[in-house]
Amino acid sequence: MPQPQEKLLTVKQVADIMSVDEKTIRSWIQRGDLRAVNIGRLRPEYRIRPTDLDEFISHRQTDRSDN
Repeated sequence: MPQPQEKLLTVKQVADIMSVDEKTIRSWIQRGDLRAVNIGRLRPEYRIRPTDLDEFISHRQTDRSDN
């Protein structure tokens, strides 16, 4: 459960932060790579916790030796 002060991000906001298309964000969510909250009733409408985005980014981070 998100903390009251934690503002959830939209798919568009996350796409802007990551400099990728919204379809990419939705794909990551559907594959289970990026955690999200579905607030939609009839169709998916996702919100992402900033802490989940930070965790996603840290797991995708490469080492310098990965070049």
